[in-house]
Amino acid sequence: MKRLKAILFSAIFVCTLTTEVSAQAASQNLTTANAVKIAYKASNHYWNSLHGYKSRSCSQKSFQYKGIAYSYLCPEFNTKNKLVEYLSETFTNTAIQKGLTNYKYITYKGKLARPLGDGGSMLEWRKAKAKLVYQKQNVRSYHFTVPDVEGGSVKRTVTFYKTGTGWKVNRFDAVQ
Repeated sequence: MKRLKAILFSAIFVCTLTTEVSAQAASQNLTTANAVKIAYKASNHYWNSLHGYKSRSCSQKSFQYKGIAYSYLCPEFNTKNKLVEYLSETFTNTAIQKGLTNYKYITYKGKLARPLGDGGSMLEWRKAKAKLVYQKQNVRSYHFTVPDVEGGSVKRTVTFYKTGTGWKVNRFDAVQ
């Protein structure tokens, strides 16, 4: 009986390991469909970071700094570490650092802020069509045709880099 239990547990353990390895291998592959999903998620992260929130649940206070109107980010993003952690789900570290610099994020009185601006995306990334145009072991570039809400479309090229946790977008504003 003990031998039967040991064999049964060994079989379950081997199946579990095989399933985990298969899932990890699948997450490391970048298909066209996965590229669209990652670009869509990255676009949401991009716009959420510019707006300063994931869900509009706080009132943002604005202030003037060196002649520029800024607004504090909501508590979910009110420190650089919190925002970087969120953005690192879909962007490379290089993309994040350049994005924070280019979009003039600052820490003021201990809280993260960004220049005031309006807008949002009219692009429907979840409906985008992608075509692989460049491929190396750890790099892929896709040309995207992204429909907009008015019936038109725009062309974008997005480059993905393979990291230890999967494929990530390498330019912050590539999915705006």
